[in-house]
Amino acid sequence: MGKTEKVILGFILLLGAILRIYNFWDFSLSNDELSALARLNFDSFSDLIMNGVRIDGHPPAAQVILWYMTKWFGNGVFVVRFPFVVAGILSVYFMFRLAKEWISTSAGLLSAATFATLSFPILYSRIARPYALGMLFALMAAAFWIRIVKNDQKSSDFVWLAISLALCAYSHYFAALTAAILAITGTFLIRGRNLKLYLLALVGALLLYLPYIPIFLHQLSLGGVGQWLGPPENDWLWNHIEYIFNESIFVLVGVLVCGITGFVFFKSKKTFVRNILPLLLFLTPFLVGFFYSRNINPVLQNSTLLFSFPFLLVFVFSGWDDVKKKISYAATGILLSIIVFSTVVEKRFYQTNQFGVFKELAEHIAEWNTEVEKDALLIGDFNFPFYVDYYTERFEVGSLALYRTTDETGLAELKSMVDTSSKEFLIYAWSTVNQSPEVEAIIQEKFPIEVKRETYFNSEAVMFKKGVKAEPAYTFNFEKSDVWNFNPDAIQTDSLGTRSILISPENPYGPTFQMLLSELIKSGVSELIVRIEFAETDSDNPLQIVFDQGNENGGYAWESDAFKLQSKKGGPNWSIFSYNLKESQSDSDFLKVYPWLPEGEKMSLTSMEIKAR
Repeated sequence: MGKTEKVILGFILLLGAILRIYNFWDFSLSNDELSALARLNFDSFSDLIMNGVRIDGHPPAAQVILWYMTKWFGNGVFVVRFPFVVAGILSVYFMFRLAKEWISTSAGLLSAATFATLSFPILYSRIARPYALGMLFALMAAAFWIRIVKNDQKSSDFVWLAISLALCAYSHYFAALTAAILAITGTFLIRGRNLKLYLLALVGALLLYLPYIPIFLHQLSLGGVGQWLGPPENDWLWNHIEYIFNESIFVLVGVLVCGITGFVFFKSKKTFVRNILPLLLFLTPFLVGFFYSRNINPVLQNSTLLFSFPFLLVFVFSGWDDVKKKISYAATGILLSIIVFSTVVEKRFYQTNQFGVFKELAEHIAEWNTEVEKDALLIGDFNFPFYVDYYTERFEVGSLALYRTTDETGLAELKSMVDTSSKEFLIYAWSTVNQSPEVEAIIQEKFPIEVKRETYFNSEAVMFKKGVKAEPAYTFNFEKSDVWNFNPDAIQTDSLGTRSILISPENPYGPTFQMLLSELIKSGVSELIVRIEFAETDSDNPLQIVFDQGNENGGYAWESDAFKLQSKKGGPNWSIFSYNLKESQSDSDFLKVYPWLPEGEKMSLTSMEIKAR
């Protein structure tokens, strides 16, 4: 490699390093990063593996690195992310090595330039997750592998191949899939004495991974992200390619033009290994993930194809030779300019939150709580208290009163806290959870005034204040009307003259609100908030609230929610439910809302009101 190429490569590496290093310690740790930190409090390595890794769905490399780094240097963000940033920077170099060994120095420079500046590999080089490690080890394995395939290897390449393949399996399971595809493919391409050494290298990789296989088999049974990730659609690959290239037509066209230029200007011999195999190595992990996700368990995400992404770049630039070097220098400079502009300016990479935040939420909690002289009830929705406490402890906020409303008792606890709180304000923050739509409605029962709201990607902080509630749009007053219907025989009156509706197995339906859907939609209504109060509280009663949307042909949208999710012994007698209107099917569509007791003890409903918004 000439001096000019070395200078260009040095510049690419420097630029790639700057793009990965810039401010990596300042933006909020993500939910997954904090989850990893929460599983580090073990005194021994064996405890870490059995209790911190085995229960998770990922291989151990990232967790082991984090355990040692935090053990030696503390758990600050810089310390936590630093090893992964280094892995991301080294990946740029091995991207160059891979394309150079496979195609040419020109292809290496173009591939490295693209890899160094796209937001896709930059993003996963800046977070403390397994992706940067798997990316580095997959690139290393591929670089040593192609040397052996082309019979241009050193003896040490077989050793490094074995180590790299094993490290892929220890870092991420899709990196392991990429490694397995390489390993199998090599058995068809390598001949003679090299094949024997190659097979020994594969055996060596397997032996290095052998101790972990029992844990791997256990993790395989855990189910993974299919619990929340949906199966991919037929256009998933195209969407992924758009994502790879910054979702920018300028970047996509620029890369394609540079790729096609190589085939136009250079007349290198087209071969399967040079021009077809890279594309197959990119597509095969996708196809495996796609059909596995469609037929067994959804696992396919943009991040899982990070490890096979380099093969796409090798394919795109596989037409380039080292004959007309000035053209490749110019193309490299043009690509760097286009993609850096896209990543930094067009995509606003460094101003955009890629994951739900925690740092900013903690800052708002601390700031707002200080503004109101700590006269605020602090409520949160987080997957684990540590995720927000990591930051609130640094701002000396103290503990939140409630960390989660989405478990079995969460809404009931929230209701009791809201009902009995003497605080003038309430601060509610959430990140990376599917919080119940009733949460804010319950809060606004006693804290109806919204003072401040800060919204981020998949996260939010809101401050509420006590005050006068808005009047409901529809209130049940124990009389039939155009929108209310009920069984008048179910009315009962106590000694104080308070009326209620008895809901029992003999009279299982409470007051029914019914209205044409078209009237609600014309009024700009998209959501109903239903408040129901009873004379007593029964946390075990199977009473439900029903939302039934239909027309003369029958119902087409039916939802119910259990009262007991909001009930606890000694808690308030009121409950609040939310319903988002579904798309109508005809002008005669109606919506019915009513309490329903399928079985169980009788209940006395004292009020029912509906807000529309």
